[in-house]
Amino acid sequence: MDAGQKEILRYAATFIALIAVFYGGTVVLRNSLGTSNPMMVVISQSMVPTLGVGDFIFIHSIDDFDAVNIGDPPVGDILVFIRPGFSEEYIVHRAIDGTLVDDKWIYQTKGDHNKFQDGFTVDQDLVVGRVVNRLPILGYFSLFIKTMKGFGFILGLMAISFFYDNILPRKTEEDSGTFNVLSVAPFLVAPIVILKIWVAPEGHEALEIATLAAWYIGCIVLPLSTEDDDMGLMFWLYHLVLLVIPIACDLVWWRTGITPSNWWRIQGSIVPVSWLLMEETSLFNQAFTMIITWLGPGVLVFLGLLYAKRSNVILVKKISDWLRGIA
Repeated sequence: MDAGQKEILRYAATFIALIAVFYGGTVVLRNSLGTSNPMMVVISQSMVPTLGVGDFIFIHSIDDFDAVNIGDPPVGDILVFIRPGFSEEYIVHRAIDGTLVDDKWIYQTKGDHNKFQDGFTVDQDLVVGRVVNRLPILGYFSLFIKTMKGFGFILGLMAISFFYDNILPRKTEEDSGTFNVLSVAPFLVAPIVILKIWVAPEGHEALEIATLAAWYIGCIVLPLSTEDDDMGLMFWLYHLVLLVIPIACDLVWWRTGITPSNWWRIQGSIVPVSWLLMEETSLFNQAFTMIITWLGPGVLVFLGLLYAKRSNVILVKKISDWLRGIA
């Protein structure tokens, strides 16, 4: 087995391990939270700012409905329930009122961002559980790969990472110097901004723009600074897919009002986490065009500089040697 085949097997093993961890974690969550859908993704703005668009939410089953808190924000519990009359549509709204009828609770619900309460009541039999925590923005990744274009875009990036030695062959000797750790600094902005959104969810559009700007700086510096092109490419790919794409999706909402609830012809405010591909609407095509317009140049810059360095382009090679020489 040659070195190239070993690299492909290593990449494949990494992705398989990630998938195994994801699904293994889902099984653990199902057992610990007591629901078949312990983690779902918010796709509408009806609960902003309490729950943001693209948030992963964690749902715990309700064993005692008498213990459900009822009231206006922030008192009432946030319930996940099936929309009455629509078995495949899930809603996440707050319980603002409730009535006990024949030993069963019937709840009046309302989205925190909505002006009016829901035009229906919710029987406790339709309640999946209550929201116990959230992970901001990162749920956009699972939504993005539910679309054909989004899945194809990420699949293309993965193919490049698998076969880059063939696509971008090295035509020069090994680089001199050592890895400049400062080159990863621009990539730290995204997790810091996501942490800020988790703590204070309002008013982060400017921070997301700054995150994309920092990512562009990283796309310039990292390929010239990395000692191991293989590891640099994988680090850049995971950062782009798991952090930058979700931030770009969220920025589309802030700039245009297009939420994932407009990406497909569905009426719910949340969807389960799954790999099911769904037919996208023209509004998704508009959102996808914006995302590619914002991120496409950065992808080309990163890959172009990596190719130029590996092809021994004199100016690029000199800059690379200088960056690695000051590590």
